[in-house]
Amino acid sequence: MTQMTIREKGYHSWDGQLQPSTLQWLPMFFNGIKAAFKKKFAKGVFIFCVIPFFVFLIGIYVSTRPELRMMREIVRLLNDEPRFFNIFLTNGTLTFMFVLLGAFMGAELISQDVKFNSFPLYFARPLDRKDYIFGKFSILMFYYLLFSLVPGILLFIFKIIFTGKLAIGFNTLLGLIIVPPVVAFYIASIVLLLSSFSRSARHVKIFIFITYFLTQGISELLVEIFDSSYFHLISIADIIKQMGTFVFNVAPEHRYPGWLSLVVMIVLSLGAYWLLYHRIGKLEAQIESGN
Repeated sequence: MTQMTIREKGYHSWDGQLQPSTLQWLPMFFNGIKAAFKKKFAKGVFIFCVIPFFVFLIGIYVSTRPELRMMREIVRLLNDEPRFFNIFLTNGTLTFMFVLLGAFMGAELISQDVKFNSFPLYFARPLDRKDYIFGKFSILMFYYLLFSLVPGILLFIFKIIFTGKLAIGFNTLLGLIIVPPVVAFYIASIVLLLSSFSRSARHVKIFIFITYFLTQGISELLVEIFDSSYFHLISIADIIKQMGTFVFNVAPEHRYPGWLSLVVMIVLSLGAYWLLYHRIGKLEAQIESGN
């Protein structure tokens, strides 16, 4: 009996070609969002992160009720709309909450892939390093913007509702659009870069908090020694505050140009992305070589 070849039975090499897609990272994004929400203490962390929103929302409400004599400082700030939203989006409390979210959700985003040698599994699919990094960034960016951009827009909407005035200054609009994504990308780039340097998510969490507090301490020390405000650029919290004053066009926090903070943040963010890109390539090569 004549044997039939595999090709005759219908099995042969596929001659097609995969179509490139810009949304290959979406499954990673959705899985990351779900995984973060299901984590232990997630609801507690999220509730903590919305506290500033409710504090400022109460301030907006109180400002429309002259008979109430509470929260006078926030009420006074409302007379200066750009400064009000600048303080909401760049205050030290919100920045620290971004660091907390980064440690809570971002510490294991890459470190766990390093620990379990998962890169070959990712890149065996029609997924490259840029898609992988974009997917990881998208998870952090989602939560960062959820607790900064969304509350900022909601505060503005409630301000219209409570005051009955439909008006927004150019600087306020510009700040609401620019500041949250810039801050989110800046901190996310630091968190993900640190996440790639250890197999232990616990160690990464420690690195994240040390980086935040260490930059603050070194900045204050150098400012004191050299009497130069430019060393505030080292501090994660201070550079964000100064950047906000430039975008919202309000009085600067420190004695150096606000635009410089924006430039430094963008350069550092892109630099961290570049380092992360090459770090992932190195880790992938090590895993494939069996080292």
